[in-house]
Amino acid sequence: MTKPSTFTNRAALVLLSHGSLLCGAGQALDEHVGRLRKMGEWLCVEAGFLNYTSPHFLEAVRRCVERGAKMIVVQPYFLVAGKFVTEDLPEQIAQARAEFPDLEFVIGEPIGFDAMLADAILELAAQPRPPQQWRDDLLRAPDYCTRNPECPLYGTEHCPVSLAGGQR
Repeated sequence: MTKPSTFTNRAALVLLSHGSLLCGAGQALDEHVGRLRKMGEWLCVEAGFLNYTSPHFLEAVRRCVERGAKMIVVQPYFLVAGKFVTEDLPEQIAQARAEFPDLEFVIGEPIGFDAMLADAILELAAQPRPPQQWRDDLLRAPDYCTRNPECPLYGTEHCPVSLAGGQR
């Protein structure tokens, strides 16, 4: 699927997610951003987070404007249009509009139901594995350590700061 023809080569895409206290939690979204960039359909593709994880939404918008974006399509990385999409996102866009009054924003629908997503769910459910064999998201989290005491791994044996005696 490609972007609608009404979007010019001046359109950027920002994938919006909540964010997490867990160091490295945004890596999955960053991987999607990387794939979308390689497709070359957008002037700029960035991830933007509402809380905890960097870059925050406004920083993602700034990066796109620096690349020449005149329009930003915000794609919520949420299943439904809950509070983060219906209340928090409009507040974030209002802040961005205050800084960039000529910038146009378009908001995509949350992910919702998609047959491909249902297929992925079925594939995972058909071959359940114990948590020790799940994807290595938690194992990779220490690679992105930011020495954040609020991170759920901080102070545990999985925290590189703890392992290195506070040094990293």
